[in-house]
Amino acid sequence: MFSIGLRYCGGCNPQIDRSRLIQDLKEGLKNTGLKVDFITDKERATDIILVINGCKHACFDEEYLGSGQNAQVISVKGEMVGSKYIEEKDIPEFLIKEIMDRFQFSS
Repeated sequence: MFSIGLRYCGGCNPQIDRSRLIQDLKEGLKNTGLKVDFITDKERATDIILVINGCKHACFDEEYLGSGQNAQVISVKGEMVGSKYIEEKDIPEFLIKEIMDRFQFSS
């Protein structure tokens, strides 16, 4: 089983439905057969940290990018994942591919 740490910004300027995004991501990953444990406890070790910023300003990224943690970081910044623009409806599918690639599986 792999673990993904979910980290949410404060939501002061949400441009996407963050809860829906995670709900769709969980459902999509379940359909791939990949067993993933989603963790919100910041003290627990994870394989990937998924930072969910509600907007492109990504204020929350500074806390995780370059922090020296062992986990890989994927940052959602409103309708962007990393530096790529992704329509909100397509973000879960894009994240599934990213996660599968990082765990070295193919869907």
